[in-house]
Amino acid sequence: MVTMGVLERAKRASGLSKPEALPYLCLGCETQFDIQYHTCPVCGKYDIRRAKWVNADGDRR
Repeated sequence: MVTMGVLERAKRASGLSKPEALPYLCLGCETQFDIQYHTCPVCGKYDIRRAKWVNADGDRR
């Protein structure tokens, strides 16, 4: 499992880092996550992708 470092979490929580999209995206419900799940905890789908691999239209690159 890939997780965000403690310092990066603290920077994001304090507003010191730039706001950016979360790195993982469920293609079923479009929920974004900090970590990559095997199944989406929101909708139960198995299609979690890196957000940078998905176009704005939801198409895979």
